[in-house]
Amino acid sequence: MLKLNLHNIFKYLVNIAICQEQDIELTKVYWKSSQEIIVKLRLVSGCQIIVKQKHHRHNDNSINIIKNEWQFHQFLHSCSDLVYTSSFNLEIFHFDEINSILIYKLPKDYIDLESDYTNQNFFSIKIAELIGITLAVLHRETINSQNCFDFINKTVEGKLCYQFLYPDYLLGRLSPETLFTEFSLTSFRFLAFYQRSESLKAAITELLVNHSHCCLTHNNLHLDNILIPRQWERILSQNKVSNKTVIKIFNWESCSWGDPAFDLGTAIANYLILWLNSLILHPNLELDKFLQLAIIPLELIQPSIVALTKSYISNFTIILEKRPNFIKKVIQFAGLALIYKIIKIIEVSHSFNNQSICILQVAKSMICQPENSFKSIFGLTNLNGIDLI
Repeated sequence: MLKLNLHNIFKYLVNIAICQEQDIELTKVYWKSSQEIIVKLRLVSGCQIIVKQKHHRHNDNSINIIKNEWQFHQFLHSCSDLVYTSSFNLEIFHFDEINSILIYKLPKDYIDLESDYTNQNFFSIKIAELIGITLAVLHRETINSQNCFDFINKTVEGKLCYQFLYPDYLLGRLSPETLFTEFSLTSFRFLAFYQRSESLKAAITELLVNHSHCCLTHNNLHLDNILIPRQWERILSQNKVSNKTVIKIFNWESCSWGDPAFDLGTAIANYLILWLNSLILHPNLELDKFLQLAIIPLELIQPSIVALTKSYISNFTIILEKRPNFIKKVIQFAGLALIYKIIKIIEVSHSFNNQSICILQVAKSMICQPENSFKSIFGLTNLNGIDLI
């Protein structure tokens, strides 16, 4: 199996006739670990591509998630009843099953939302509303799709190909063999902190065990997986029909037939990460002081969180009729998404520092006390006059 890196990726692209070597203008690696590489390339022609590879061993029994992602895209584009959902996806330029490589083609002049927020330091209410619409349409369109249900719930050799995944140790399933073969020294610090909190473990167990499975969920809605056009204001002013399709979402490897509260919660959590990553840490300050001294204050991103949630609810009103405690679950899943963020940081950078502990404390509050967290995170006691907790 060929393992791509910044030294051989250009030769690979030339060999498969995606481009010529002199066509490559810019390279950006925006997430990389020992198991996965994602590279964004801009060609001289203006075309942008994303190259993604997930390493796996051919002799193990794990499911090839790159192949699953390719099959998922093929399925969506074959379904006439999932028109909007398929429009959110990027075009796949190339699929290499042997080497587990996908190459996406980006629309011209698109940028991931994380980069846009970082460059502009401006959190548009309109973009947050569009994310809410996009999620609502995804969940509303697939909740009644028998074709989608059958595809996502198919099994190969008795194993679900698309499933909501979580580390077993969050449910207390931790054998000595797993402990010493899969965890680094840094991971032990996180596990020790997590294991000491019985209330957190109990709340997460309840949340995961009672996970609602009712529609297609992306399960990985980080800001760098959401793409917007650089000139989105001009595009929206020219064509109102594009309101629902201007946003693109990629990286569907973790999709499943899951709980829509997890997708909305993950989107909210990633806005909170912008705040939490800007904390000014000092050993003599209490947690409350840390949170107040953030370079990006919570008050700056609260309007986007509120707009995102209002837009989602107004475009998927039936969810509150079916699940009156929906927003409570959204807050809890947002806390869980923060914990997943910490786990990812540990996996990639082997770091669990004071900032991670602060994030974990906020996550714990959201999971164990969602009613109190709603007011602090949203800055409101209700939404549109409706008490959502």
